[in-house]
Amino acid sequence: MLHIQRVGGGGGGQVVVVVAGQVDLATAPQLAEALALARREAPQEIVADLTKVDFLDSVGVRVLVEAAREAGQQDSSLSVRGATGWVARVLEITGVEDYLRVIPAQPAGSGEAER
Repeated sequence: MLHIQRVGGGGGGQVVVVVAGQVDLATAPQLAEALALARREAPQEIVADLTKVDFLDSVGVRVLVEAAREAGQQDSSLSVRGATGWVARVLEITGVEDYLRVIPAQPAGSGEAER
């Protein structure tokens, strides 16, 4: 099951797409659609918050990479934040950390305020 929530408006700012659950073959189209809707607002930055994602497969990685490419074509950017555990490992071993702007998860109690 996948839950997606959008936070913030476009208009040149930032749109955060908060994702929770598993991103796999069955749910990746939902993520792709949420990221496409965010791009239509023409923000400077789209952030895919994966803090609550506990599984990401190659289809989900492909969705993120394609969304980053499409955002770049619109003079926008896509960042991925909050990936931990398996999700962070998948991003690392697939090498997309070099292509996607991956913002590491903040350790609990770090005092870092969320945007």
